[in-house]
Amino acid sequence: MSALSLTQSKTALAINLMASFLAAGGTPPYTYSVRANGAGGTINSSTGIYTAPAVVNAGVYGAPKQIYDVIQVLDNAGNIATAQILVGTPLLLFCEIIQNQLNLPNGRVYLWDQKIMQPSDSGLYIAVSVLSCKPFSNTNKFDGSSANSNSDQSVNMYAQLQLDVISRDTEARDRKEEVIMALNSNYAQTQQEANSFYIGKLPPGSQFVNLSSQDGAAIPYRFNISVAMQYFVTKTVAVQSFDTFQTPQVNTNP
Repeated sequence: MSALSLTQSKTALAINLMASFLAAGGTPPYTYSVRANGAGGTINSSTGIYTAPAVVNAGVYGAPKQIYDVIQVLDNAGNIATAQILVGTPLLLFCEIIQNQLNLPNGRVYLWDQKIMQPSDSGLYIAVSVLSCKPFSNTNKFDGSSANSNSDQSVNMYAQLQLDVISRDTEARDRKEEVIMALNSNYAQTQQEANSFYIGKLPPGSQFVNLSSQDGAAIPYRFNISVAMQYFVTKTVAVQSFDTFQTPQVNTNP
């Protein structure tokens, strides 16, 4: 008898989409479940079909969002196997592609807004920043096909991203080309098709800019390059209607 194992069709997923988990070995039948305090997805206990949540759990106040769900399968003999799936926005899925293809642990590829994190070890870190983000189309479609009428909203975005490849040792210098290969990999293509975003091809003249001298001894090796990305953001809200217009009450000073 082989040991119980759990495989998955996706390691990262956008909201509202589905992935499949498949148990093997152990003692059938199998029961699938999602561990609590994760991203908030659900799974069919018998088929292993996982559905990502419509909104990722925010977690406790002051803590980062819970962007991972841990899937558990239990066999008839009480054995347990687990697997992890990331649920997030297209920007997080972009980061996950790099992490997956460079085989980096969690925390080594991250989104930043103001300041690049100073590496505390000799490993490779990749910071992804949004230089610009421009909407170029949006829709709002009424859906009255069910008992509860909804408004399906979407916006199509174009973003210019900057990737900083940094390390205290020579990994940034020696592995920066792998970042470009990751974004053009079969895995990247699969993720783009499944999750409705597109990573642009590098235009002629693109190059890594060597910024190693800017940080002195703090970050001996740092290279950056710009990449374009197009993605969709969707939202479904309930449609409310009123029979009469209600005048707002405004309090004024006497």
